[in-house]
Amino acid sequence: MPGTIGLFLRSLDNDYQRRLKEVAEREAEQRGFEIFVQSAQFDPSQQNAQIREAIKNAATSKLVAILVSGVHDEGLRPVAQEAAEAGLDWALLNEGAFIDDVRSQYPGRAIFAVTCDQTEIGRIHGQQVRSLLGKAGRVLCVTGHMRNVAALRRLEGLKASLNGNFEVVELNADWTSEGARMAVERWTSATTSEKDLPGMFVAHNDEMALGVRQALRDFDSQHNLPLAGAPITGCDGSRTFGQRLVREGRLKATVIMPPASGVAIEWIDRAHAQGQLPPVRVLLPVASFPALPRLQR
Repeated sequence: MPGTIGLFLRSLDNDYQRRLKEVAEREAEQRGFEIFVQSAQFDPSQQNAQIREAIKNAATSKLVAILVSGVHDEGLRPVAQEAAEAGLDWALLNEGAFIDDVRSQYPGRAIFAVTCDQTEIGRIHGQQVRSLLGKAGRVLCVTGHMRNVAALRRLEGLKASLNGNFEVVELNADWTSEGARMAVERWTSATTSEKDLPGMFVAHNDEMALGVRQALRDFDSQHNLPLAGAPITGCDGSRTFGQRLVREGRLKATVIMPPASGVAIEWIDRAHAQGQLPPVRVLLPVASFPALPRLQR
């Protein structure tokens, strides 16, 4: 057997995180790896503790690699270095600025990130806004936790794509539906005029997009302001969740983002079997759903 891979996720209550688990388990089985999965339930301290415990028991479990979807990216730097010191491979399943530094310290080890082009996701969000609103307007963006590089890059891509012609209101949430609902609820509680309302809402994942939708429906039930009909877009875009929400009319659009875990395990297998190291970053393609030409006001 090639050994064991540990997969450390933010939470299993999130559609994309569950897809990471399913794809990793399937790919590991095909390539002869054992795999175990742990969820941090969005607690960065718990995630670091889980990883450190796995490193401590690496010899017993025959651990060869760690895959992480980080709760807080930069907080993973110390445990990534500890894993490298212990002789383990490390794959970050999202963007992380520290990965270049750690890889440079251990150039012979498979230390890398598998990530979608986060800036491109933001650009696609911007293109969706233009398709739905026209040449100008007000957009409210509910971001993921801003200690995640993915959230920062998506917001940067959105603003660059809109090129100053749109006013972007930022609300920070925590990647969860309830967190987004509460953030929008707090914001709308201070909104008293129709001129303050955004023309549409962009959420950094489909879970938060649903939370935004619920907050708008609650708002409309209490105020005589036309907000619940505003377009809402998300990201992750699985066929069974995000794309389904679009087909059902609950979201206007999403961004399809393939799960990174299978590609990460493929590269770890190459590194062990062939000595072929991955690039520091493996970028996965993203796409609008529906396709931009089909997205109309």
